[in-house]
Amino acid sequence: MIEKKYEKDVIEKAIKNFDNIKESIKGLYEILNINLDEDDIYFEAASDNLTGLYRNLLELLLNDEGLRHFVNKLKNSEVNLNIVLNEALAEH
Repeated sequence: MIEKKYEKDVIEKAIKNFDNIKESIKGLYEILNINLDEDDIYFEAASDNLTGLYRNLLELLLNDEGLRHFVNKLKNSEVNLNIVLNEALAEH
């Protein structure tokens, strides 16, 4: 099968997006590592959350059928994409 330029561009963009996500997660880990001792409870909790985020991302990407349905919901605006990182500040 001949790969079309559009398909190649889409695949390259997806790979770049995934690499960017990995680098962002690594960057957040490095920030934690600089600011907190590895034995600190907050470091452990944040590290566990970053690991969970990455694992869930991988599981989502590997779930072809579920991912297709999720993308359709995104396109139809059925999924809330807003994320409030500090709910206490958002309430004011």
